[in-house]
Amino acid sequence: MILDANALSAVADGHTALEPLLQRASGLSIPVIVLGEYRYGINQSRERSLYEQWLIESLRDYSILPIDDETAIHYAAVRAKLKKAGTYPLK
Repeated sequence: MILDANALSAVADGHTALEPLLQRASGLSIPVIVLGEYRYGINQSRERSLYEQWLIESLRDYSILPIDDETAIHYAAVRAKLKKAGTYPLK
């Protein structure tokens, strides 16, 4: 299962709604861009030290997905479809 920044935040905050899905997942992954977004959010947080510690302890449970050319090609195709459908940029 690949988590976005919102899902990662929910896990960090202890929201239980995701637990059934996470428990069924064969593995958990975070795209490197999501990790960057999350770290940026940590830097803005009043609870910075708490979230930094959570991240340090939790990263071992996740696979970090890199950005490569295949990812960029897929991104470009998805974005083109969204633009053609009139749903990009998101509002």
